[in-house]
Amino acid sequence: MQHKKQEPSPKSKQAPAGSFLGPHMRDAQGMPHIPDSNHPTHMLKQVVMSFWYAFDGLFYVMITQRNMRFHFCMALWVMSFAVIFRLPPLHKAFLFMIITFVFAMEVLNTCIENLTNLMSPEYSKWAKIAKDTAAAAVLVVSIGSVMAACYLLIGPFFDTLFNPEFWKTGAFEIVAVAVIVFSVLGFWLTRALHWPMRVFLIPFCAASAFAILHISVTGRDGIAFCALFFFSFLLFNSLSRLKTSPLWPLAGHVAGIVIYVLVKSLV
Repeated sequence: MQHKKQEPSPKSKQAPAGSFLGPHMRDAQGMPHIPDSNHPTHMLKQVVMSFWYAFDGLFYVMITQRNMRFHFCMALWVMSFAVIFRLPPLHKAFLFMIITFVFAMEVLNTCIENLTNLMSPEYSKWAKIAKDTAAAAVLVVSIGSVMAACYLLIGPFFDTLFNPEFWKTGAFEIVAVAVIVFSVLGFWLTRALHWPMRVFLIPFCAASAFAILHISVTGRDGIAFCALFFFSFLLFNSLSRLKTSPLWPLAGHVAGIVIYVLVKSLV
């Protein structure tokens, strides 16, 4: 996760527009150098910086790769259904592992594409093969994840939805999933139509967080809440495409949690 600081080349005097988390997205000077040392303070800073760089890479992939945003959408919805259908913890853990495996492969694919562009700026059939095979790896893993999800979810899906007892208490959970779906698609639509983004960002984020918390509380799954909250925050932040600070989607999600707590306390 760590990498050494490199001096900026003359071509990189102007930093790219926007800011993720790491140095190459903030300015041409980079992050402060943390010297190698066995001192506990320096070691802690090195660990923190290594995570800082890793999240920088994740933000970059989320914002620049449409497929990664699609993967996060599907992960958010699939994990929501896993909580609603009351899958056993082992099944949910396996489902979460294959979801993160797809994420990791998409990150590696982006890494290979950028390295190929760096090593071969001109067109080359070998560069094309490298990119195509990297994308093929993501495709294979994605197909496998879909098959695994079908094995885990199709049975509980029909057992749950055709159970009259479920609709007596679980109807609001289905509505909550619908809220998450329409929140993401609704905000995506506002971006496509070039509507004022900040007007819609916080309400859609709040609606998504409200629904996620309802599903997690009803399903008594705090771990799922942490994962779904993280997925939703990253997804909305990436959909904003650097037009706003990450604090905006974070504030929207926190607002959704506060509203849920207030509603539950009043009801």
